Amino acid sequence: MRTGTLTVNPDTPESYIVELAEGEVLQIGRKPASGGIKKLVLPYPEVSGQHSEIRCKTEGWTIIDAGSTNGTMLNGGRLTPGKEYHLHSGDRVKIAQYELLVNPPEFDHPNQDNDNDDSQDRTQFRIQMMNATILVGDIKGFTSLMEDHATQPMLVMEAAQKVFDNLNDEINKNYGQLEKIAGDAIMAYWQGNDAKSGGGLSACQACFTALKLKILTLKLAADKKVWPFENHPLMLDMALATGPVASGNLGSNASNPALLGDTANLVFRLEKLIGDDRPGDVIVEGATYELAKDNFKFDFLGQFNVKGRQKPVDVYRLIAPLS
Repeated sequence: MRTGTLTVNPDTPESYIVELAEGEVLQIGRKPASGGIKKLVLPYPEVSGQHSEIRCKTEGWTIIDAGSTNGTMLNGGRLTPGKEYHLHSGDRVKIAQYELLVNPPEFDHPNQDNDNDDSQDRTQFRIQMMNATILVGDIKGFTSLMEDHATQPMLVMEAAQKVFDNLNDEINKNYGQLEKIAGDAIMAYWQGNDAKSGGGLSACQACFTALKLKILTLKLAADKKVWPFENHPLMLDMALATGPVASGNLGSNASNPALLGDTANLVFRLEKLIGDDRPGDVIVEGATYELAKDNFKFDFLGQFNVKGRQKPVDVYRLIAPLS
């Protein structure tokens, strides 16, 4: 009997392996199953009681989202509830903050045509449209820091990596998904939906996380083991924007989907509006403000002309949660 494995949260200290045999069905969800049913329990609020299941068939493994509230992601694409998707070695399943690395046994495919059809199926969900609140954070004065330590670039990059590792951990704890870390910037997102309530949840999660990142950055700045540059205090400028984006994996083995579209462009341009006189600010545009204004205090900064936009953009400073 052929067996394969499912690695939960790979490449982390909390990683563990679930072994699956041919013919088994693995249920995945927040609540334990009744006797005789094999279940992977993920005890987190965003995981549904019966979230999804993996079927270990003779001809290959498949996964089905069981109508979960917050969805199941496969290689960055959201699964359609009730639809069966083929799994391949190296595929990554995302459920809330949990990541599952798939390693099924090798299967013999009857003919090349089926392989081609399966490959076509697999690429269908590598690019999808979704609504999201995107956060971009940028280390203030990073260019001048690199210039001052031109002979020690590794020292600067190692410090930045420690900072971003801590920020990413906080993002994951608050239901966010890392998009990328590039030089002195970090980009993450919270996926919503078309409904105002769903969009409001992701926007509020992103705002709440941004404020927690601001506090965390101050703690990291005071830790000489993390940030040893006395003449360059650690400050993180952050911007948030909400709207439609295209999400897709650039490369078949990419674990984090790239976000493309006007909203992704806007959030980077918003972050550049933060002046040297306001280091560490968190700013948002109008859509995020409208979704989160009942739960957070904002200051209106005014309307700004942003490259690529025909009309001025309303910009707000995120202050604190409302009591």
